[in-house]
Amino acid sequence: MGEENPQSLYHAIGGKPTLEKVHKIFYNTLYAHPWLGQYFHGMPQNVIESQQTDFMTFAMGGPEVYSSKFPAPTHKHMYITEEMFDLRQAVLKQSLEKAQVPAELAGKWLNIDASFRNGLVKASVADCEKRYPTDCILNFQNPLAREDTTQHPNLRQQPQG
Repeated sequence: MGEENPQSLYHAIGGKPTLEKVHKIFYNTLYAHPWLGQYFHGMPQNVIESQQTDFMTFAMGGPEVYSSKFPAPTHKHMYITEEMFDLRQAVLKQSLEKAQVPAELAGKWLNIDASFRNGLVKASVADCEKRYPTDCILNFQNPLAREDTTQHPNLRQQPQG
């Protein structure tokens, strides 16, 4: 474990409690979304929230608590399009606003998140790879394709609780 930086974004946003709050809002929205939610089928939300919190703790200069794979190899079996990544970014921005993260700090968080775009977005489903021999390539069509999926009214929310 490396040393954490007290001047880091992790500390500026309020540390783990803020990350957990944002990720609860974020994943409540993603799991309920008719398109993006399909990618989480069968995966316990609390586990995904915890992994994302640990990863972003590390990415923001907090304690090095993340010990899993980085985003590109973790998502190599998922056909993630530009549209999907943009929608995810919109959900994250909305989640940061709901969690009342100050705009300047939210912008820095969004920039860190956006830095993973090139490793996640694929030009075609042919660019996907199985993680192991019996793995499936995840490629779901957008059921809202006739609507503007980047606008907030199309982002369904699960009740907070």
